Amino acid sequence: MSTSSDSRPEHIDERETGANTETTGAPAPSEKGARKLPRPRAALTWVRGHRAGVGAGLLGGLAAASVVAATSLYFTQYRPDQQTDDDAQRAAIAAASNGSVAILSYAPDTLDHDLTAARSFLTGDFLTYYGQFTQQVVAPAAKQKAVKTSAAVVRSAIEQIRPDSAVVLVFINQTTTTSDKPDPSMTSSSVKVSLSHIDGKWLISSFDPV
Repeated sequence: MSTSSDSRPEHIDERETGANTETTGAPAPSEKGARKLPRPRAALTWVRGHRAGVGAGLLGGLAAASVVAATSLYFTQYRPDQQTDDDAQRAAIAAASNGSVAILSYAPDTLDHDLTAARSFLTGDFLTYYGQFTQQVVAPAAKQKAVKTSAAVVRSAIEQIRPDSAVVLVFINQTTTTSDKPDPSMTSSSVKVSLSHIDGKWLISSFDPV
């Protein structure tokens, strides 16, 4: 029985359609339940549409990734900085500077008052450490050898600040006299002061010479 020309599958010129698997990435149909290849014009349209869809999908994925990265950057870096205005920075610098002076300044005749004043600038583990250190080391030495020391901040600057924490670099000149060495001796040092913002106040949580 003869078959009409319309029922014969048309030959698809790969040069015209570009519909081979190497170019389009479209999977070859399986033998069982294979789909009929589209007609030339339809195949060309499908290839273009497939490529456009893949491109749009990739671009959409990249755009989504960019949005996620930008959002993360905003909330971890930009936004915290925006929440710390000039007043907050000045307050953190003042707390670090005044606290540094209090920690490093004391005299035998005002020792208890000096150490109590210094503790008011501190918090956390450093407050505990300072209390133990001054009781076991500083106080006995200050009384026995008449140690008198006075600190002055030469310069200070914010290194890092967030709504609940800050790091301030403090440059200090310290003058010390003792019963053995009554002539004042001066030393210069720099300290990295870490602070925590607690109940509206900046308090020193660590005090590390650098």
